[in-house]
Amino acid sequence: RNLISQEDFNFHFKNLRYAKGRRNTFLCYEVTRKDCNSPVSLCHGVFENKGIIHAEICFLYWFHDKVLKVLSPREEFKVTWYMSWSPCFKCAEQVVRFLATHHNLSLAIFISRLYDIWNTDTQQKLCRLVQEGAQVAAMDLPEFKKCWKKFVDNDGQRFRPWKRLRTHFRYQNSKLQEIL
Repeated sequence: RNLISQEDFNFHFKNLRYAKGRRNTFLCYEVTRKDCNSPVSLCHGVFENKGIIHAEICFLYWFHDKVLKVLSPREEFKVTWYMSWSPCFKCAEQVVRFLATHHNLSLAIFISRLYDIWNTDTQQKLCRLVQEGAQVAAMDLPEFKKCWKKFVDNDGQRFRPWKRLRTHFRYQNSKLQEIL
């Protein structure tokens, strides 16, 4: 789908330290071609978990089947993800493999919340993503605003930050930096 409801965005992307009951992962994506000075947006949309298939894997299947066939291997592309949860270690491993075989792609992942950060496998796979060239960062106000504007059925309303968004960002960011 192309847009998230306001309710889903506010519930699933709220960057709480303890996000009880938020089991679904939303992945908002944008694919751009690196053209000289200004990137050209090719496509964007939203994936979410489909049963036991995580949003990242849904994206990789879709990208491989629908998008790669029309992209020139001689051009460079950037994929940007805005995720409600960071990838689990299994998904991170799949993304690492994907990046290792597609050298003309760069990936930036902005996460609202860290998933299973006490698991050493998860920590190692997040580090592997960065080693493979992915940029991994916590979402701050500019990323939430961009998500709201591009991926939420917002009826023309501007993004209203929730209480303690910056405090929660600093927590998520510091934990991510410790891992990386």
